[in-house]
Amino acid sequence: PEPTLPLDNELSEEGVLLGRHLFYDVRLSGDNTQSCNSCHRQESNFAEPTAYSTGIDGVEGDINAMVLSNLAWQDFFFWDGRDGSLEDQVKEPIVNPIEMHSEWPDVIDKIEQDLIYNELFLKAFGTTEVSKENVAKSLSQFIRTLVSGTSSFDAYVDGNYSFTPSEQKGFDLFNGEKGDCFHCHGSNNNPLWTDNAFHNNGLDTTFQDLGFGAVT
Repeated sequence: PEPTLPLDNELSEEGVLLGRHLFYDVRLSGDNTQSCNSCHRQESNFAEPTAYSTGIDGVEGDINAMVLSNLAWQDFFFWDGRDGSLEDQVKEPIVNPIEMHSEWPDVIDKIEQDLIYNELFLKAFGTTEVSKENVAKSLSQFIRTLVSGTSSFDAYVDGNYSFTPSEQKGFDLFNGEKGDCFHCHGSNNNPLWTDNAFHNNGLDTTFQDLGFGAVT
């Protein structure tokens, strides 16, 4: 389905290009060693293949960097859903003391000194001035272009692929009461495989697991 995009941050080629540059730029971190891609790794579907993320100071956090694909259809962000927009979400890791551990004035100062960014911001937003809001908008634009759509299942939905026997068995298990996956993840009629809601799967957790300290 067509995603609902913010009216004040519609996609543009110039905005996406700027966001892509920023996503891979280590200067967003306090010591110029870590970019967004350092944890949201492109080769891992823009997620982290480890249990916990580690920031620039070598401090291990309580969670890992979640997958970024298909966030154009998401209504809340972070593992606990505390932010209601992608524009708000992308600002936080940059200043998080465990993650990129930087300060916005420092980030802006470093970016403003790059003549390439002067041109990119001018094309994207009509000004060479670098602001936290426009950094967040361009990062969000780039992230919203990370769309999965060429899997075998996508081809199956389009009628261009037939399941192998083992795949058919897994598909039936997924969509049956025995596997019971479909109640939360949806069926083949939902291409995103999620209902974008929180569910109790019966496993114990605490707010500490979500980065809020040891409060149950």
